[in-house]
Parts: sequence; structure tokens; C-alpha cells
Amino acid sequence: MLDGIQGVYFDLDNTLINRNAAFLSCIQAFFDENMPIHYFKNEVFEIEKVDQFGYTPRETFVEWFIQYYQPQGWDEASFWNYLHTNISTYIRPISSDLRSLLVNLQKQYKIGLLTNGSVSNQSRKIRQAQLETIFPIETIHISQQYHLSKPDRQLFELLLEQSQLQAAQLLYVGDDPINDIKGAAKVGIKTAWISYKRTWAHKIKPDLIFETILDLA
Repeated sequence: MLDGIQGVYFDLDNTLINRNAAFLSCIQAFFDENMPIHYFKNEVFEIEKVDQFGYTPRETFVEWFIQYYQPQGWDEASFWNYLHTNISTYIRPISSDLRSLLVNLQKQYKIGLLTNGSVSNQSRKIRQAQLETIFPIETIHISQQYHLSKPDRQLFELLLEQSQLQAAQLLYVGDDPINDIKGAAKVGIKTAWISYKRTWAHKIKPDLIFETILDLA
């Protein structure tokens, strides 16, 4: 950990929870229920390529999916609603190793969450992952609450206000180079990037790089 850090705040999707696995499970269920003529395993590569770790705007992904597969009886609005309603049900509880890591961090630092998304969907994910037992409710920040989205600097300034820490005392941990790392760095917050073996390819560099969240221990 960096010297002087007194607080550690986290992104949610693909940082504390495996959003990609839940997303693919949700898509597979949709295939099984609505497109039995397609063999899902043959489509995974194409779906992952378009989804891009969830970084592709949801409107863009949904439009592509409906145009590409043309599922009978579904349009962009209904498919969007299907994903929004169902993806959280495929989120798994966090592992015992991750729980131990977070509990230990909580003993030494102020901890919290800042995630993009709707309050309903992200709250369901947090409950499914059993993270509400670790993070105090007042430290869980969901972008829709503030009518903003990362990387808006106002959200990261909110973390400083809520934690009552200076930027150099706060570490933000996330997987998205733009929304997480660039967003936090713009206000001087220290950053840790979860790489998943990806190569950093942006001008603003994170202060720390970890392959997985468990490497933060």
C-alpha cells in the first residue's frame, strides 16, 4: 500500500464482483429461453468482443444484439429491460478470500464503494455479493443517486467530502482505465488498477497495478 493512505474506495463491477461472468450467464439464459437454434458457446467470443468488459455503452450493445441475432418478439427496449432485471441474479457471493481482505482493510482504513449504474440494479448486485455486510450504507455511492457518472470529477470529490480525507490519503481501486483511474486521478486521488493481465495503454498512469483484486492484500 502507498504511504499516507487512510482510505480505500472501490469500484464494483469487475473489481469486487465478477460482472463478466454474471453477464455471460444472463445472456446464456436468454439464448436458452428464446433462441434454442443458436448454440451459445459458439457465440461467446463475438459477444465478449462487442461487450468489451462492459465498457461498450449498453445502448450500443443492445442495438447490436437485437440487429445481429434478431430474437423473435424482442426489441431493444425489452431486451434492455431483460438485462437490467436479470443480470444481478447471476452475481455470486464474494469469495472467503476477498471477504477476509476487505475485513482486514476495514480494520486499518476507511473503506467504501463508488459504482456507475442505477440504484436498483447496483443495489441488487451488492446484496447478491453479500457486500452490504462489509460496507457501511453511508459509504456506498451509486452514480444514479447523484445524476452523474464516472469519470465525472464531482463524484470523486464527493468521496473526499464523505471520507473527510485529502486526495493523497485516498486510494481508489478499479478496472476501468477511464471511468476509474483517469476519473480519480483528475482530482488527485491515488489509484490502483486491476489489470486482469491487460496492458496499460493510456497517458495517465495508475499509482499501483494489480492483476487481481486479491493482490491488494
